[in-house]
Amino acid sequence: MAISRLVLGNWKEANEKTNGDVEDKPNQLKVCDMWQDIQGANHLNAMLDPINQLLKAEILRYGDFAQQCYDSFDNTPSSTYYGNCKRSKSSLAQRLELLNCGRGYQVTKYIYANTSLLDSIFGEESSEGVAWIGYIAICTDPDEIKRLGRRDIVVAWRGTQTPFEWMRNLRDILVPVMPSKATTCSNIQTISNPDARIEKVFSVVIRPPTRTLLDASLVQGTLLWIMVNEYGVSSIPVKVFSFASPRVGNPSFAQHMEEIGVNVLRVVNHKDLVPKVPGIFFNEKLGWLTRLLHWLPWAYVHVGVEISIDSSRSAILKDMHNPANFHNLEVYLHALDGFQGNNKLPFKPSGRDPALVNKHSDLFD
Repeated sequence: MAISRLVLGNWKEANEKTNGDVEDKPNQLKVCDMWQDIQGANHLNAMLDPINQLLKAEILRYGDFAQQCYDSFDNTPSSTYYGNCKRSKSSLAQRLELLNCGRGYQVTKYIYANTSLLDSIFGEESSEGVAWIGYIAICTDPDEIKRLGRRDIVVAWRGTQTPFEWMRNLRDILVPVMPSKATTCSNIQTISNPDARIEKVFSVVIRPPTRTLLDASLVQGTLLWIMVNEYGVSSIPVKVFSFASPRVGNPSFAQHMEEIGVNVLRVVNHKDLVPKVPGIFFNEKLGWLTRLLHWLPWAYVHVGVEISIDSSRSAILKDMHNPANFHNLEVYLHALDGFQGNNKLPFKPSGRDPALVNKHSDLFD
């Protein structure tokens, strides 16, 4: 911990030392030297303007973990495997190795979301109509563990993709944060604030014998709940790198996340509409007024620290007339790659292949 405090105190010096591939240069700070700061042990705000280059590299690395949830998801309705992962666990692990974001990681479990509309209408929990949304990967390679400074456990999941998932997201109803009656977790904590509420689509956790099943499609709140209640932040530090996330819960929920020590760093594209909802009228921008009116069913606030990027500042992207393109994760990662700390500094990519934005769109010539 002494090293962590020292690094944060000299973060500007660290930032200057980490331009380029720090792993190949001696006497320069590495991820293992400051992983606690990167994971949010101290205030991240001091590392964001200008952004620490090691921090940015780690955010991009975790972004690639999340991107594989989109690349590996079978979203073709005519496909026999529609709604499932196109890769086996071992094949996905090899893909992560090839991309150099997950060297020495094993994919141990797949995560599924309930996309059935029946429980949306009748409020019943269903194990039918599930779709693959992500996976859990654990770093097992000694060299990579040494590079990272700790053993890393990654829970990666995708956002909304199928029509049913978009329809489920229209349920803008705040409900109390309570474990599902179908959950099999034995160590669910009692939430300290009974006023804490999250959107209904994020609220139910179902754990059948053969699958990890989440009642959600973009589930920042639910997965935070699982990580906190199953693993406990007292023994395992939980860090969330969130891309394009909507608001999840009310002010009391946000306060609860802070109290139990879950560190959230949200990356938001300036023109992306999704992070602006729900809570269009009552949100964190109103400050004390939203906290005062926390009982309203439309009062939502974001959790954690925000990095605001602007993909329109990239000179190599075409003009984006389709609003959905601002929500594209590869566009996010390209914009973050060129982000220097605030949108007044020059857009300066550090080497990520810009052609990756063409995976699901035609934005780069």
